[in-house]
Amino acid sequence: MKKRLRFNEKGLTLIELLAVLVILGIVAAIAIISISRVIQDSKDRAFVANALALKEAANLFLRQESVHDSFPSKITYKMLYDSDFIDEFKDPDTNDYLLPTDQTYVVVKGQKIDAVCLQGTKRNLCSYQGENTPVPFNKLSVELISSNKVKLPSVGGSSSPTDG
Repeated sequence: MKKRLRFNEKGLTLIELLAVLVILGIVAAIAIISISRVIQDSKDRAFVANALALKEAANLFLRQESVHDSFPSKITYKMLYDSDFIDEFKDPDTNDYLLPTDQTYVVVKGQKIDAVCLQGTKRNLCSYQGENTPVPFNKLSVELISSNKVKLPSVGGSSSPTDG
């Protein structure tokens, strides 16, 4: 028996297919924007976590120095690294290890860690209330991260140069 051609067969027209593609494109664009925002938020939180790691290392350093009855007013990332209180940590923006320098430090008031100045490759946590001053730990938040005017050096690559 012969099959009959049906002219009234249901299917999608070219316009319907194009409409579906446009809708999928819009959904994909929204998803990309949302995902990029999530990635940036996690980089911001990692930057603040690096500052908190500096504080914890500085607290240990301060405990050791209190045995010698000496309390520095500023403890630098370089001092902590040279004394083996902290390892090099990665800059969340570049994924490179930050070189231990004196530009990144915590401020000591009395026997307590009070504020931080964390210099990343592209951004920093050293601008409190519009000034170039360390950020108090009780005010530390991702909103205080600001862009560097000059890009700072970092150790290239994704592995530490000391991993050898």
